[in-house]
Amino acid sequence: MKSAFITALGAAALVTLGASSAAQAAMVDFSVVAFDGAVTYTGDSLDASASLDLDQATLLVSEVKPGDSSGLALFDPVTISALTSPPSANIIYGTGTGPTPLGADVILSWTAGTDAFTETLTSATSISRMTADEIGLTLSGTLSDTSGLFTDTPVLLVLTANQAGGPGETISLSFTNTSSVAPAIPEMSTWAMMALGFGALGYAASRRRKARMATLSA
Repeated sequence: MKSAFITALGAAALVTLGASSAAQAAMVDFSVVAFDGAVTYTGDSLDASASLDLDQATLLVSEVKPGDSSGLALFDPVTISALTSPPSANIIYGTGTGPTPLGADVILSWTAGTDAFTETLTSATSISRMTADEIGLTLSGTLSDTSGLFTDTPVLLVLTANQAGGPGETISLSFTNTSSVAPAIPEMSTWAMMALGFGALGYAASRRRKARMATLSA
């Protein structure tokens, strides 16, 4: 009976470890498009612009990729708010092309049931100005949520805006938001749980082996 209890304890510890590893592997991978409002920019043309203003746009999910843990579904809303004063929806990236801090951190947020997600974008890792009346941005930051799936997880936002027909025409905007979490080094509590699990299973196996040997020698 005692051996059975120890075996069960070890199995439970390993199941807990497996659940922890699954949480570490959570990721987001979804796309968004702008609807129902004007996207504007500062500068002579979109490809030469220094910022995008999304204040009048509604951002809705257009695709959710397999394995995504955002809890989002098609046409769910996503909110963007820049930490300007006063707060706005301006993505300020400057006139360069190389990596640069954003003019103000950008907060991407959404809710899924009782879970609230907050993504803080702080840098432009690349800016593409190679196509007339188009700009491509890759923004980087971190993602956290209230359920604990993500805690300061590295994330990328790849955004493309284009203005077919040139200045004065409607701007279309879409972005893909992705993160991928490599298995982290386990915390001390995880190491302790893992040691307990393997130790308990090893102890149970040893007792069973001794019991068999005693039976054979009897």
